[in-house]
Amino acid sequence: MGLKSGSRDAGLDESEDDGEQTAEQEMEESQRDDEAPMESSPAETTDASPEPVTTSETDFQRPTMESIPYKLRRDKVNEGRKQVPYFIREEITEAEDDLQDTLEEILGEDVYKSDYREAAMVVAQRNPELVAEILREWGYDLDAA
Repeated sequence: MGLKSGSRDAGLDESEDDGEQTAEQEMEESQRDDEAPMESSPAETTDASPEPVTTSETDFQRPTMESIPYKLRRDKVNEGRKQVPYFIREEITEAEDDLQDTLEEILGEDVYKSDYREAAMVVAQRNPELVAEILREWGYDLDAA
């Protein structure tokens, strides 16, 4: 579970060139596997067996790009992302390395800073009550007496 060099330097991510196959390469490999001739066992072939079922190419539906996970369909880590600068307090950024280490341990692979930051925003968008709870800790929603 090693880290990619520079993955934590100055908040910048390197492109994903770690030997992983692209989604297109995986689809091509999958198609080659699908086209390989299937062997049948002698017990399956008899004179009375029905004609083999053939599948035309129109019966096969290719996955859409949206159905392929973002990590696999991109060429570089920040592809399709808009840079949105925002300010974070020092104690939050200091804890970021621990978060990254924990996520990498859970997932069993390197995790880019851009990915887990964006994932954290998605979690916040799906759970605004959690964000409101933290904002209350910071002094929001205080009743003025």
